[in-house]
Amino acid sequence: MEMKIEIFSDDVCFEIISMIDDSWFILNNCSLISKQFFNVIKERSKLVIEFKKKFTEKRIELFRKSQFVNSIVNLNFSGWLLGDIENTKFISEMKQLTSLNIGCNRIGDEGAKSITEMKQLTSLDISNNQIGIEGAKFITEMKQLTLLNISSNEIDDEGAKFISEMKQLTSLDISNNQIGDEGAKFISEMKQLTLLNISSNEIDNEGAKFISEMKQLTSLDISYNQIGHAKSKL
Repeated sequence: MEMKIEIFSDDVCFEIISMIDDSWFILNNCSLISKQFFNVIKERSKLVIEFKKKFTEKRIELFRKSQFVNSIVNLNFSGWLLGDIENTKFISEMKQLTSLNIGCNRIGDEGAKSITEMKQLTSLDISNNQIGIEGAKFITEMKQLTLLNISSNEIDDEGAKFISEMKQLTSLDISNNQIGDEGAKFISEMKQLTLLNISSNEIDNEGAKFISEMKQLTSLDISYNQIGHAKSKL
């Protein structure tokens, strides 16, 4: 009878793996050490993956078949890697993800709709994606989000109204979205926010006054707006 000999316990293997910050190194090297290491990585590890090459249909197929896909909790696809809206749909199948960066991929409102199926996400960067009012409305369905970056889109005041309904958010980047004083008023009602970036919009003194009422903020960027001197006291 062949005896199975393990030098380390699974717990020790996991501790060793946990000391390594590079998820790609874990996948490309640690998983090859032994079957035991392979299984520990597959069953216990929480991987943070950043892609740097454009996704093709073939790459998507290979990614879906990976035995480690369910170990990924933090995924970065930013920078024009997905190609088209259809390529976003496979991401919504990753039910274990808690953090997703899909910035700069031109996914539009339809792409935003597919992302909202990911009810487990707590952190989402969907910046620079040609998202409008309809897309902002879809995003508000993600009740579990605490951090949202929806900067450099086209949501304007009406979209800001939808975003302001996300009462669970603590961090919001809504910069560069054609938001005026009305939108600033909606955002000022988000009393749970501690970090707000509302820079590069169309806010003047009246809008700044609304934002100044957010006494709970610990970080605020309201630069590059149309705020003049004087009565707006931040």
